[in-house]
This record gives sequence, structure tokens and C-alpha cells, in this order.
Amino acid sequence: PARLTETVTVTFKAAMRQQSTWTTRPRRTSTAFTHEPRRTATAVAVQSRPQVSVGKVVMLNSQPSASSASSASFVPARERAAVPVARVARPSVVIAPPPEEMNAWLSAARNFDMNTDFDVAPLLADRRRSIQEVVDVMKVNSGGKGTIQALGDKIVLSKLLENLGIPQMPVLFSTYSKVEQQEVDSLVASWKTEEDFDVVIKPTHLSSAAGAIFMCKSKWEKDGWNAQKLKEHMETYLQKKASESESEALKSLVPGFVVQPRYRSSVGFNFPLELRVVTLWGKARVGIWWWGRHSDPKGRRSTWFVRKPAKAGELSENDDWEVIHEHRGGNRGFEVSLKLFKEAMPVMCTAAEAIATAVGAPFLRSDFFVGDSRWGVRLNEVAYGSGVDYRRKEKSSKQTKGGSWRGLADDGPAIAEILQEGFKVCQRQPPADFLRTLGAKNAIYEASGRMAQLLSSTKSGGPPSEPRMRIEAVPPHQRLQLLPEDAVREMIGRYEGPENILSQTGKVQASSCETQPAQDLGLSAWPYAQMGPAGYAPPSTRVMAPSYRPRIAQPLQASPSLAPVAALASVLARPCAAVYPAAVQVPASPWAVQHRLLRPTVVA
Repeated sequence: PARLTETVTVTFKAAMRQQSTWTTRPRRTSTAFTHEPRRTATAVAVQSRPQVSVGKVVMLNSQPSASSASSASFVPARERAAVPVARVARPSVVIAPPPEEMNAWLSAARNFDMNTDFDVAPLLADRRRSIQEVVDVMKVNSGGKGTIQALGDKIVLSKLLENLGIPQMPVLFSTYSKVEQQEVDSLVASWKTEEDFDVVIKPTHLSSAAGAIFMCKSKWEKDGWNAQKLKEHMETYLQKKASESESEALKSLVPGFVVQPRYRSSVGFNFPLELRVVTLWGKARVGIWWWGRHSDPKGRRSTWFVRKPAKAGELSENDDWEVIHEHRGGNRGFEVSLKLFKEAMPVMCTAAEAIATAVGAPFLRSDFFVGDSRWGVRLNEVAYGSGVDYRRKEKSSKQTKGGSWRGLADDGPAIAEILQEGFKVCQRQPPADFLRTLGAKNAIYEASGRMAQLLSSTKSGGPPSEPRMRIEAVPPHQRLQLLPEDAVREMIGRYEGPENILSQTGKVQASSCETQPAQDLGLSAWPYAQMGPAGYAPPSTRVMAPSYRPRIAQPLQASPSLAPVAALASVLARPCAAVYPAAVQVPASPWAVQHRLLRPTVVA
């Protein structure tokens, strides 16, 4: 050990003497080691990167000093104190959209009047940001913004959009902060038929369906519901608050509850067909049927309806919508749903653009229900920004024969770039100019600061029981902004008459909404046709020795996912007829398929 220590010391000193130009070389950023380092550059202050986190890293000073020069031996790293240094996070890769596309969306931004409640331009001006960073900035800075709070409050939103003429699900019951037993009794007493019990009961201040009940008559009777139990359920969730991950605007909403008729789509999924239409600067960019991210159990079903301009570099009413997804396999419910969405896409975009323009939101998501012959196409809710995934085609993207796509690109960076550049050229107007036209008597949703303290001291001393924003009904002939009458008729009467997808396809049962394996090549096709001599005996006529008689009392059900295994077993068993000539008839393979179709493993 002493000789080894001496050798290491001599080698280290020799290496240090060779570094005569070390101090003139550019310094390197520090690196964290899990073992003893021989030499590490001194930490330097990093000011060119915005995202910096502080961590501990074991370091050795590589620059010679008086103390180090006189040191007789190498000092192990574990004996040095841990020095906190700057560790720079890898920046997000942001790809700008093509110039022609960027010019078209910037043109829309120049002609757009933005509500200053949505103005976060100063907070995004320092650098390019990812779409998630943009959404996070919007959420954090939404507190105290009356327009954003009104969009999150389902009761206030319903009144605003009623004055805009947007078809939506009617409100049968609504309340803030407390529930009156008499009102609940009257609501329940009005439910006479089975259709009357088909309602959804949900809070107005929560998200992700928290506290929502999808009621029907059988559920009402089976679970022992009554007016008292319904009141207790509402009171329970009126005490709950929005999640900490939600926007500041949503967390500041006055608690409330609504009861609306239940929307039932013709396709037998466990929930109605809902498309999220995302608008940028008053123009619809994409519609999303969201099933979750790619790693989720059924995330491959997520579908994007991407705007395809009729003329390059220009957005117009003649633009088409291209359907892209990564779903593989056969699913009639999925296929019919895509047709229903595609059919209603133009009118949904018209309504979404009207909402975004009316409230002055540069980035807005409007959710629509489709597929119910009773209600037609209806607006469900509106969300400020959206943190879902965005996809688009690239030149390298390829479509399979089954309709799914491979090699899709992330459209989030392009959306973030369009938003950040659009803030520089758009027009700005105060919130009152937008809310006044929608029937609002003021632009303040809640009192803040000293005013809130004064109001609480003069009243009950607790939180406000209702929003301060008052919405009055505006007669149709006095409305300043209206959804075009033909668009209203198109949404409400979408499924009237024979000339629509719903009339042609009818209802799709739940059994047809599960993905089945996609049909592929038959067993007689390549490569199985060339795997053995022509005219070989199929499994149904092959003979084997008595000891190899299958011990199966009854044939099993055919399993499509095991068809390739049966085919391979048949090929491998061909020589058996010559080796075992005993005349024992072997029944057909229990895994054989009648038409000998290969099917891959079932996917979501």
C-alpha cells in the first residue's frame, strides 16, 4: 500500500506539472460524480441559462495553489466538504412552425382584440417557452381576473353564452354556497318519467368530474337516493376546494352546484363523445378527442383533427380537417365516432371561434358533445388553456393501411411560438368592453383586498355566498354579438333527417366499442405458403402415434391471438407423419381459425 501510494502521488504531481496552460483554457461547468474524481474543473457562475437549481457536488480544485503545491499526497474526495454549485437544467427544444403557417396565424393575431385579463405577454417576453410553460404562466396569473373566473364558473358561463346564442345543455337547478331543501324537493318532485331521472349533477368549482353523479332511474332506486341524500351530497362537495394544481382563477371560484340533462351519445362508450376544440387568436387550430397520453391504457385512441388550409399561408372557412391518430385494430365504435366528429367539425369550430372572439381569449378550449339525436351538438364547457398533448403530421409521417399514423410530431412548440409572437401584434381592450356585450353588469367576479374585508365585516364575515358579477338576460334582438343563425340551426338539428352519419350508422352497442385485433394476411399467404412442400397434410388429416393423442375432451374456443402459434406448430409437425405412421386420426388444432386469419395481440 505504501508503494502504491507513492506511485499515485508521483503520477499525480507529474500530471499537474504538464498542465502549464490550464489557467488560460476556458473553464468547464462542474459535474457530479458517484466515484472519486481525479480532476474536476472549478465551478463557475452560469448566468446565460434561466433554469438553475442548486445541488451538492463533490469537487477538487484543479488550479494549483500554494497549499496544493506543497501537499505531499492526493487528498481523497470524501474528505473534502460538499460545495453547492449551480446545476443547469436542459432547456426545452422549441421548433418554430413553417414561415407560411406562422404568417397565417400572425395575421389572425393582428386582427384579434384581446381582453387584457388574458395578457401575459410581459411574463413570456424573456425567452421562448414550451407549451406547458405557457399554460403554467397562464394558470399562475389568472387570479383576480374576472373574465377567466367567469369562464370557470359553470353557472356564470351558462348565462354569458346564453346571451351569445351558443346551444348548450340547459340548467335544471343551480345554487351557490348552500342548498335549500325546498328547492331540492321541488327538483326531485318534477322527475316523473325515466327520461327525467337521466341527469348529471356536478359542482361548478371543481374539475376532473370530482363530485359529479351521472344519474338514471335504475341508479336512483338501486342506491336508495332521495331528496335528502341528494342535498347531503351537494353540501359535502360544496365544502371541497379545487386541487392545488388548478389555476388561481379556478381556486378562487364561489362553490356551487348545477343539475343538467344527461347527454347520451349513440356510440356505446361509458361517457358521451366530447371533442375539445382549441382556438388560437380567434381561429380553431385543432380538435382533440382525448383518451390520455400515449403511455395510458387507451392513450392510442387519442385523436387530433388538424386544420388543413385550403390555400397555403391563409386561414379561411374552406379549410378542411385531417384526422390523425395512432389507434390500431378494429373498433366500430371508434370508427363511427370519428365520422361523427368529422361531420360536426365545421359548426363546432364556428361556435368555438365565436366564443373566443366574444371573450377576447387568445388561447381557449371549448368542449362539445356530439352523437345524441335528441340534443344535437351542444357545448359542454370552456377551459382557459389546455395541458393535453398536441400532434401534427410531418413529411416523415406515414399512414398505415388501417388508418393509424406513425411518426407524428409534437405541435406544442408551434402553438407556444404562435402565442408568444401573437402577443406582440394583437390589439388590446379592457375586460368591460367584452363582458358588457354578454350581459355582465360589471367585470369583477369577486372582491379583493380592502374591499373584501369591508364586505365580510358588514355581512356574515365569511366567504362570499355568490359572485359579485351579475349577468342579465339580453333579448335576441338587442344582442351585439350573435352566433350565426344557420350555425345554431346546424348544431341543434344536426341529426334531423336522413342525411347525416348518425341516421346511417344508428346506435353502436358497447360490445362493438372494444378494440379487436386487426385482420392481417391469411395462413396461405406469405410467408406460410413457402414454409413447406406443396400438398402437405393439414392438421385435420395428419396421423400420429397413439401416445401422442391430444388429451382434450372438447375442442377449445378459437383464440385469434394464438393463430400464429397454431400455424407455426403445424409447420414444425409436418415430418411427424413419416416418423409415426400409426393410423390415429388427430382432430383439428383447438387454436385453428376457420378462415385462417392472422390477428395480432389485442391493443387498446
